[in-house]
Amino acid sequence: MMSLNSSENKPDFVHIVSVEDHTQHKAKLLYYIDQMIEEQDIDLNEKGYYYDFNIPKAHRPYKQLFKDITYPYLQTFAQTLGCNFSRMSSVWFQQYMQGSDFGWHQHGGHFAVVYYVELPDPNEATEFLQYGKFNVKEGDLLIFPTFMVHRSPEIKSNKRKTIIATNVYFEVDREVIEKHGKQHFRN
Repeated sequence: MMSLNSSENKPDFVHIVSVEDHTQHKAKLLYYIDQMIEEQDIDLNEKGYYYDFNIPKAHRPYKQLFKDITYPYLQTFAQTLGCNFSRMSSVWFQQYMQGSDFGWHQHGGHFAVVYYVELPDPNEATEFLQYGKFNVKEGDLLIFPTFMVHRSPEIKSNKRKTIIATNVYFEVDREVIEKHGKQHFRN
């Protein structure tokens, strides 16, 4: 049974999960992202990174594998909230190169999910306004409420950072609360 890591000094509503078999997933996901960049003729943008968020109807060869990887973790996380995983909105990738960044922003949905496919330097992980950085590493899923203001800091190393992200929605499920809820209730 997978567990959710909430042991470090961060808000209870932020979760970090290490993805099983990340090394195998990484190779496939990077292959699919490279395929997407080539097929869609994606160039580095003015900020110096690759991304496909602005191509909503494009075929994303990595999307199904990303869903298959994240679904069990998201369902487990949803159950801790007395919910079921309902749906995933758009899925997108971003590949940051040296000198690139992404400014302060928020997401829509209930929770945002960031999968660190490549994160050679943990100092270049997502930063949160008021919280700073959390202790994430390559192969982790970072799950956080979409209202949290965050950014990708400038990449100072000469190594690439690749993330796949999405926003997810949960629905209250009274049966889940009855079955799993008591272990999560606070006294």
